[in-house]
Amino acid sequence: MKVLLAGNRGYLGSSLQDLLQQDGHEVVGLDIGFFDPAPVQPRQDIRDVGEVDVDRCDAVVNLAAMCNDACGDLSESVTHEINSAANARLARMARALGARVYVFASSCSVYGTAAGADMLDENDPVAPETAYAVSKVQAERETLRLRTESFAPVALRFATLFGDSPSFRSDILVNRIGGTAARWGAVQVNGTGELWRPLLHVRDAARAIAFVLNADPAAVSGEVFNVGFPDQNHQIIDVVNMARDLVPELSVSHVPAVDGRSYVVCFDKFLNSFGGFAPTCSVADGMREVVAAYQGKLRLRMRAARDGWADTDRREFLLAMRAGGQLDDEFRWNVDSLVVS
Repeated sequence: MKVLLAGNRGYLGSSLQDLLQQDGHEVVGLDIGFFDPAPVQPRQDIRDVGEVDVDRCDAVVNLAAMCNDACGDLSESVTHEINSAANARLARMARALGARVYVFASSCSVYGTAAGADMLDENDPVAPETAYAVSKVQAERETLRLRTESFAPVALRFATLFGDSPSFRSDILVNRIGGTAARWGAVQVNGTGELWRPLLHVRDAARAIAFVLNADPAAVSGEVFNVGFPDQNHQIIDVVNMARDLVPELSVSHVPAVDGRSYVVCFDKFLNSFGGFAPTCSVADGMREVVAAYQGKLRLRMRAARDGWADTDRREFLLAMRAGGQLDDEFRWNVDSLVVS
């Protein structure tokens, strides 16, 4: 298929693009390039996508977003504009121009605290607590209502991703704990560490999208799927102990929790729908991969950033670019900053 991949230079997108090309698909990349220091394609904002970008594509995968709760809180209005409004516009355009499948990347964070639920499935009510999660819920609804006999929208609620990628992120749970442990030999835990999170390797998330694209569109049209594996629901302290296994001298301290969200997610619907989908990397092995990535390719970048995380921390880097005048208040590129003298 010819696949438009929005966010192809990001954490998940860079892994997915490689996989789709290996499977023989033609990938048309679209990315604003915030975290791409050596852009190999024109920088393009999803808010400005035109029909020429979508025309003759068989499928559209939208990963473009203000990419987590921390980034979403920088501007609720921009988060809504990018994650919800721009997504709805892209989905309508895809349907009008004849795309058969539209895959929207959502998040298990839509479940929020989910008080009283033992294991959450797609029939449980959502309880978004952040601008990011609210935007994902809105985008799901706007996307799925576009379903027709010839247009199959699908929403994938991914568990929290982890692992190495061509566009590494240090601002997600496993990667931050592993990077912090390798870098400073000390980890600070919010609360007791008993809160639960579902986790998923970034390459397995990419594989999940590939499974959907290869499925009969009628079988997935209008569906919401939680994507992950039951044995990769973990308490935060479990993840810390995985880091301790790799950094035995690790010092662990605790501070009062500011985020009380805790949720365990059921993935039966996706696993039953796609019988060949199985994990390729455990959380413990992913932690080992993250520590190795820091000790190898990331160490010099982190040293240059001193106490920061450079572009691997999306919020930190967006704030730095805005403070430096590269981005405006709407998180658009300032044209002058793109001019090379």
